[in-house]
Amino acid sequence: MIYLIGGAPRAGKSILAQQLAAALKIGWVSTDLLMELLKVGNTDGPQGVWNAQPAAITAKADWFFPYLERFVWGANSMADHYIIEGVDFLPAHVAQLAGHYQIRSIFLGCTQMTLATFTQFPGRSRGYATLPAEMQQQIVADVPRWSEFIRQESAQYGYPYLDTSGDFHQCLHKAEAIVTADL
Repeated sequence: MIYLIGGAPRAGKSILAQQLAAALKIGWVSTDLLMELLKVGNTDGPQGVWNAQPAAITAKADWFFPYLERFVWGANSMADHYIIEGVDFLPAHVAQLAGHYQIRSIFLGCTQMTLATFTQFPGRSRGYATLPAEMQQQIVADVPRWSEFIRQESAQYGYPYLDTSGDFHQCLHKAEAIVTADL
C-alpha cells in the first residue's frame, strides 16, 4: 500500500506522515526531498519561486508527476507499504496512480491561517519561522487559496480532504483514522 498525503503548505502533511509512519512502522519521504534531489541532479524544472496560483500549482505538479510515478514504482517494488507526502502532486495524479497501485490518500488544507498559527506548528519545516516578514505574510495570504484549490480537486476526484484550521491535533487524529480505516 502506498499512502499519499497531499495538500497545501503548512497544513500538517509532514506531521501526519510522521505519526502514520510511526503507527504503521513504515518509511516515508517528503516530495520536498525528492525535489531537492532533482535539483542536485541538475534536472531542469520549475523554479523554487512561491506561486499559489492554481495554474502554477498544477504546472509544477504535472512536471513532477513522472518522477513521482517512478518513485512510487520503486517504493512499491521494494516495500510492502510506504508514505509519500508533499505539495507536489494533486488528486488527479493520485487517480492516475491508483489505476496501477494500491493507494490510500488524503489531502490537507488550512483555510484560516494567521501569522500566529503560521509558526505555531512548525512540523518538519522549521525554516518557515525565519523567513522574512514579507514572505511570511504572502504565505499566510496564499495558503487559504491553495487549500480551497486542493479542496475542490479532492471533491472532483473523490479523495478525502480535511481542513486543519480548527483543533490541529484533533484534525490530524481524524486524518490518520481516515487513512487507516479498515486496516
